[in-house]
Amino acid sequence: MKSYHNGILYKALIIICIIGIAAGLISCAPSPDANKPVPQPTPTITPALTPTPTPTPTPTPVEESLLDFYPLKVGNMWEYEGEGMEYASSIQKVIYSSGNKYQVTVDNGGTVIANVLEVKKDSIENTYRSGEAFTDANLLGKPSNVNIILLQTPLEKGNFWISEENHYEIVDTEADVTVPAGEFKDCIAVKVTFKDQTSNMVFYYKRGIGMVQSEFRTDVGDLITSKLKRYEFK
Repeated sequence: MKSYHNGILYKALIIICIIGIAAGLISCAPSPDANKPVPQPTPTITPALTPTPTPTPTPTPVEESLLDFYPLKVGNMWEYEGEGMEYASSIQKVIYSSGNKYQVTVDNGGTVIANVLEVKKDSIENTYRSGEAFTDANLLGKPSNVNIILLQTPLEKGNFWISEENHYEIVDTEADVTVPAGEFKDCIAVKVTFKDQTSNMVFYYKRGIGMVQSEFRTDVGDLITSKLKRYEFK
């Protein structure tokens, strides 16, 4: 019986020793130094995103408006002073319009000529002409009897076209013209060389005004001019 109690006591002593050793280990563990800075975790640096540049939109080309150089609006009027010929003076008026067609009368003191002008995407064309049009009848519905291209894009020096066997060419885009109505800079000059090669004509157009001067020259040196004297726009 005594040996039994001794065995139990021996086992209890071993357990107490084990617990004591563990406690000692815990008590002997180094305590953190209060004065020593605690290492901080290294922050994770996220690289800044490079903004994607917004592409610059390509500007839409602005189409040239030929009406800027020949303002065709009902009621618009131009008066020209002529030199070199009795009928070089004239009064031009826009009297009718429908869609892209306009009727322009030219009164030169001797007769009245009616022209139907048609504005297309890249040109202004005279498609009908009538002499002695004294009644102001509406001729916009008349079938074409001429095909004269007055202006054609691009409005650049050197551009040319053939119309009714005559050669048209833009010979200047910065012409300065002085007429009774004033001084006009940066005019477009269109030279017409007629198919007989014996004469030519130059028309000067100013943006926002229309034709400001015309010059007709013959091979013998004759010169007939029509210069803008006044104009009225509606």
